[in-house]
Amino acid sequence: MNLIFERLDNTVLKIQNLNKRFGRIHAVNNLCLEVEKGSVYGILGPNGSGKTTTLGILLGVINSDSGDFYWFGEKNDNKIRRRIGAIIETPLFYPYMSGENNLKIIADIKGIPYSEISKVLDLVELSSRKSYPFRTYSLGMKQRLAIAGAMLGNPEVLILDEPTNGLDPQGIADIRELILKIASQGITILIASHLLDEIQKICSHVAILQYGKLLSSGNVNTILNDATYIELSVTKDIGLGDVLSGMPEITSVSKVDDVVYRVTTIDGYSSADLNKSLFDKGIVLSQLNIYKKSLESYFLEQLK
Repeated sequence: MNLIFERLDNTVLKIQNLNKRFGRIHAVNNLCLEVEKGSVYGILGPNGSGKTTTLGILLGVINSDSGDFYWFGEKNDNKIRRRIGAIIETPLFYPYMSGENNLKIIADIKGIPYSEISKVLDLVELSSRKSYPFRTYSLGMKQRLAIAGAMLGNPEVLILDEPTNGLDPQGIADIRELILKIASQGITILIASHLLDEIQKICSHVAILQYGKLLSSGNVNTILNDATYIELSVTKDIGLGDVLSGMPEITSVSKVDDVVYRVTTIDGYSSADLNKSLFDKGIVLSQLNIYKKSLESYFLEQLK
């Protein structure tokens, strides 16, 4: 096997300087990204940010203009794609056929025995409706059947493009639980979405795109921990700003109003540590509050 890069780490996908233009629109702009095995990776961005185009390139249905990407350390080909399950845009099935028979068509295309169908129907909890025509399925059931089809063949990676788009709250919750169930099996999942609250609940990592460019990426917990800040106040400002600015444990200081300051601290330096340090310096706080930004707040900041 001719490895393009040595997989001493758990890198499943490596994207290097990927570009795609549609006329004057630079849909994917010099994108670089790495996805580790077992992660649930959210690709976030507003409409037109390049999410679906990027997934199309990774699946070989859209040709890039330049750049490279590697699945499992190898160039993309038919053999590699058999290790990947995907749903891009709206899933298409024959409405008059049963869910099970629709899956048989997918199994025929993939060269997979029909014996695998019952397993994926159980996974998506559609076994009791397998004989019903597809047209009788709710939108959430249709999406779950599409995921069942993508899971035929035991893929190592599952790619989902807006998997909860158009679903009601119960349908969204059902898909969320299904994604978490699949991820618990060690399958790497890539999700393109604009539903930030859902992404925060299920993803271990995120990448934020705008106009085809990568604005930010990383571990969700790390990003949100970095986005934690402390607001503190005194009854009367007696040089609190200068004291805070001189403390090596404080990474940023901003004044909110006359007696309120907002600070961020180094890793491991807690609000209790800060309160004690200031008390030891003769400063008694009247208030101290900890704020943690949501993924939505972080996302909107990146788009500014």
